[in-house]
Amino acid sequence: MNSRTICAWGKDERAIEEVYGKSTPLVLLVPKGDIAKEEELVQELENVENVSSVLAYVNTVSAAIPPEYLEESMISQFYSDNFARIILNTKTDSEGEEAFAFIDKVKDMAENYYGNDSYVLGESVTLYDMKQTVEADNLVVNILTIVAIALVLLVTFRSISMPIILLLTIQAAVWINLSVPYFMDTSLVYVGYLIVSTVQLAATVDYAILLSEAYKENRKEMPAMKAIKKTINEKIFSILISASILSSVGFILAWTSTNPIVSSIGLLLGRGALLAFILVVFFLPAMLVIFDKLIKVTTWKANFYKEKG
Repeated sequence: MNSRTICAWGKDERAIEEVYGKSTPLVLLVPKGDIAKEEELVQELENVENVSSVLAYVNTVSAAIPPEYLEESMISQFYSDNFARIILNTKTDSEGEEAFAFIDKVKDMAENYYGNDSYVLGESVTLYDMKQTVEADNLVVNILTIVAIALVLLVTFRSISMPIILLLTIQAAVWINLSVPYFMDTSLVYVGYLIVSTVQLAATVDYAILLSEAYKENRKEMPAMKAIKKTINEKIFSILISASILSSVGFILAWTSTNPIVSSIGLLLGRGALLAFILVVFFLPAMLVIFDKLIKVTTWKANFYKEKG
């Protein structure tokens, strides 16, 4: 499938949604064999909030007609060797509290009839399972990421305080980026949150390293204020180019992709790179000057310029 086909498909999908509204399909697989039980479940599902339609053998053909009397091509749409397929078209988004609560409800209803022998499939379910699996590990991953970067910075700068200042700057950009959807009252794709919370930190910490390393060298020859001014003049162009490339690629991806998850990740990366640039250029220099004495004390062989008098 080429890019033109994908673009056309995306436009067609949006046009359909404008007329008929959003529809997120789910597939429920239940053990085959008990038509009466299947019919009861389907009737319950049809009355659940946010269900626009339910497609199953018992309501599309008829529970009164034995499957054995029909052609295999028709039966295969609803039954496999061991399972019956029930398709639910829902009015929820692919993810979010409402979508995940709906999945829980469908699972509970299926378990009431079939115990643990039923399965729910679909994009929403994949995201739901991913959230359940990854959510517990997310804190550990973030901590390990920060610790790993901190160790690299500790060895690079031979300083205790500078890695903390650098990480605080870049992590602040991550926090601001992830808080924007909340204040704008928009949804945040969970996969995008997982990726950006770690990738943005690793991808943009280079800006802070470039500025801090130059400041450290300039500080050996001049006072703090002069050193930071010279550092900004020397490095702002390099940082701007790097941030502009990452930011523009992210925004282009957000504007051109018809996949909502990919678009959300692009928007987060683009905005994150821009925020990181702003904080590195405005916040980090202030932090370096304010904590200049602390940096001098906590850096091995800092050899900072000593002002006369």
